[in-house]
Amino acid sequence: METQPCGVRRGERAGAMASVRRSHCAALAALGALLLLLLARLPPAAPPPAPLAPPAPPPARARPPTTQPPSEPPPPRRRATAPRGPRPVLTRDVYVAGHERPHAELCPALGARLRLVVLVTSAPGHAAARDAVRLTWGHYAARADVALAFVLGAPPPALRAAIDAEDALYGDVIVGRSLDSYSNLTLKTLSMLEWVDTYCPRAPRLLKTDDDMFINVPRLLEFAAAPARANASRTIWGKVVRRSLPKRTTKSKYYVSPLQFPARVFPDFATGPAYLMTADCVRPLLAAAPAERYVRLEDVFVTGILAARLGLRRTHAPEFYNKKVAAHPCAVQRGLAIHMVRYHEQFDLWRKLLDGKTKCAS
Repeated sequence: METQPCGVRRGERAGAMASVRRSHCAALAALGALLLLLLARLPPAAPPPAPLAPPAPPPARARPPTTQPPSEPPPPRRRATAPRGPRPVLTRDVYVAGHERPHAELCPALGARLRLVVLVTSAPGHAAARDAVRLTWGHYAARADVALAFVLGAPPPALRAAIDAEDALYGDVIVGRSLDSYSNLTLKTLSMLEWVDTYCPRAPRLLKTDDDMFINVPRLLEFAAAPARANASRTIWGKVVRRSLPKRTTKSKYYVSPLQFPARVFPDFATGPAYLMTADCVRPLLAAAPAERYVRLEDVFVTGILAARLGLRRTHAPEFYNKKVAAHPCAVQRGLAIHMVRYHEQFDLWRKLLDGKTKCAS
């Protein structure tokens, strides 16, 4: 038998239970609405990542063709090169063209009215030797048909002021751009040729000489005008040395290394103290020099190696003594060039050249 709570009736209890159920349902509905509101405010979820594609299978290896194409020859094998030795010095490697003081006025009309141009190679410190030449046989430069100048290399700084003063006084010092030294005598001679080719190309004869030489200029003019030589071309006259052997000992003043001149015998050459050449020798010599191995013996290089390559004639003339001789008036008057003449000897030879009393056999 069901018992009832005290003071509560059956109908009232049923109503109370129904009321509780309704309040529970209302609470659950409110909670659901709240959850739906919260879910609506959340950002949309990212789509799930796509599944990774499986790795591509390696490409199938092509089968070789059944017929092989003609095989190419293998590349040639390179020979192992031996280490290079020292390279010979070419003239173009050391020669510096141009002149500090060209003095083009020494050759008016490019030398068209000259019979002879005399260029004296000299060292910057040889001022006394140059003065001796000017005061003796250099006087012939006063003639309208003779030009004379001194050719120097670039002087050291200590002598530059003295050279400037000397040239301001006389106006006959041509200074090249290669350093002046004994080993650069070939460069000085090339500078001389360059000057003639640039400023005096129409002079028919060029005498190259040194500042310790005595030159018999009147006899030289007669020599050049002789019928056998007046119309000569591509010719060098002087004291010609034949079949000379290079000096291979390093102690020699005239040493030439096999690297610079590998042959056993020098070509015939005119010795350097003095030689005379026709004007048409100048430009070919100057053009051929750059490609040749540099040899510091200027006479061997210019009148030997270059002249032989160009086919220029080197003609021996005994009047070019090119050595020291007994200072007899007849020897002086017969010769063209006397070597190793010191300052005071220039005046003695000059007096004997002008001596009108001594009778010499022809």
